Amino acid sequence: MAFMKNKIHVLPEELCNKIAAGEVVERPSSVVKELLENSLDAGASDILIELEAGGKGLIRITDNGCGMNRQDAFLSFERHATSKIRTDSDLFALTTLGFRGEALASIASVSRLRLRTCNNDEGLGQQIYAEGGKIKNSDEVGLPQGTTVEVRNLFFNLPARKKFLRKEQTELGHAADVVTKQALANPAVSFRLKHNDRTMLELRREKGVRERVAALLGRSLLPDLLPLEREIGAELQLSGLISQPQLTRSAASHIYTFINGRYIRDRVVQHAVMDGYRHLLMKGRYPVVVLFLKIDPAQVDVNVHPTKHEVRFREQSMVHDFIAKSLQQTLRPAEWLEKTTLESSVANVEHYSPEPQIQVVKADDGMPVNGSVRETSGYYLHPAESCQKNHFSSESNEQQFVPTVYPPPQSGKGDDIAQYTLPGSEATGFFTRLQILGQYHQSYILCQDGADLILIDQHAAHERVGFEKLRHAYAAGTIPSQTLLFPEVLELDFNSATALGDNQHELETLGFEIEPFGGKSFALKAIPQLLENRSAARLVVDVALELERVGRTGQLRESIDEILILMACHSVIRANQALVTVEIKALLQELDRIDFKANCPHGRPVMQRMTLTQIERLFRRQ
Repeated sequence: MAFMKNKIHVLPEELCNKIAAGEVVERPSSVVKELLENSLDAGASDILIELEAGGKGLIRITDNGCGMNRQDAFLSFERHATSKIRTDSDLFALTTLGFRGEALASIASVSRLRLRTCNNDEGLGQQIYAEGGKIKNSDEVGLPQGTTVEVRNLFFNLPARKKFLRKEQTELGHAADVVTKQALANPAVSFRLKHNDRTMLELRREKGVRERVAALLGRSLLPDLLPLEREIGAELQLSGLISQPQLTRSAASHIYTFINGRYIRDRVVQHAVMDGYRHLLMKGRYPVVVLFLKIDPAQVDVNVHPTKHEVRFREQSMVHDFIAKSLQQTLRPAEWLEKTTLESSVANVEHYSPEPQIQVVKADDGMPVNGSVRETSGYYLHPAESCQKNHFSSESNEQQFVPTVYPPPQSGKGDDIAQYTLPGSEATGFFTRLQILGQYHQSYILCQDGADLILIDQHAAHERVGFEKLRHAYAAGTIPSQTLLFPEVLELDFNSATALGDNQHELETLGFEIEPFGGKSFALKAIPQLLENRSAARLVVDVALELERVGRTGQLRESIDEILILMACHSVIRANQALVTVEIKALLQELDRIDFKANCPHGRPVMQRMTLTQIERLFRRQ
């Protein structure tokens, strides 16, 4: 019988280290992240990060942590060697940043690494030099307590990987971003970042996150950041700073979320943050958020990705809703609206320059009583989203809008009911107290608040009022369904079918009638009347995927909200529509009866404030 050579063989240790390095070390910033986590776990209060050539030439991180003795220093170069865990149960009670025990071994396998460490006050430490994963020499040296890790010539032995590194400034930017995230999470630790012997960042120890945010993101942001403190007993605690709706960015790069002190880029948490700002931001705009979630380590698994950026929650839906509702509750009161000035929200202002017209409004005896607002459906002139389309005729669609008191919601109908203020017979508040001056270009209401000038977009304001009424009525009552003449059969994959089956009752309360049709198929027999002109089958599939992802019907709510926004947009006051005093007063009273009054459903601001100082500056009086 001929000898058959084995096809399966064990990989050599050196190759295993390089494979592990490929998971942990993507670029210089990955090395910075791993070493910073080790420094913080060692209890360091001062950390120095030194880079050359964006980290491609040199990465040196020095800390004043606890340090290591000689034996631990050698063991730290072994794969899966760590002081953070000992048993499998420790994986589900993690309180440290690093725990895999792969950092030094992986980094050393693709670089020339020198470790200097001391764990005593006597000044006697250890120095170990490794190259390509192999220890070349070691000796005793005089050192203060702490650790210095010096990484040179990253990927010197993997030229194919080295080719994927970017320009020096690009790699420096990634490394600085890592330092920024760790500095935000640890305001009590001082950080210094140097590049090519030039100080790029110097952060002293701070008392709290607000001071650290000012140092890292800019002190000018502080007036537009709201403190957030929410908790559910000892199970969930959320704290941090979130931006008012007028402070936004064009990308999600300023959303910083941390779980038990660890920075994460988790899709469930990101979705929850954006859900908290739903209908408060314009499309394509993102808030500035620094959030810290504290949760029982047994309720979250951080060991699902080598970089530890993604996590898995045991109660995913509860965490998602807790974050989203915490943001909504912080944004809802809108006390900050009274202090918002034109300068602080200029990033979200749509520049619109028609011919200037100022109309001083006067009472009209012919107006309807009870403070009602006459609505004509003239063209809305802003270049924004759905308002550009489907304009109604101003002659055939004139109607009246009478302020209404919403009925109390029925028990168990809708998760978002608590968002809306149930108004009394009379509204009193910021907008009602304003002194009405007139109307500009038949589109903006001019008011005075003390010495400040207030400009209110009449369409945006009334659109928010109409949308909140429609949404509240939808959430409070039984949703009418429409039976399909021919039921549609939905073919789903296993995960989506399981999610749909587990949440069938919730879908029924939302107006869908769905029955199992064998295997992974379902028969769609009825849909909400509001969705009669939409692809309901596709929507149900999307809802199933959403349920699988975040455990809630966010996709459905967003789809229905889009319809309610369209209805509100075309049933309220337009721009280029003259108003008299009684109409303006009725509109301002309506604004004080609702929450989230600072923005229309599309995210545009409802009002802007110009201080007397700003106006005097325009006329060179200051």
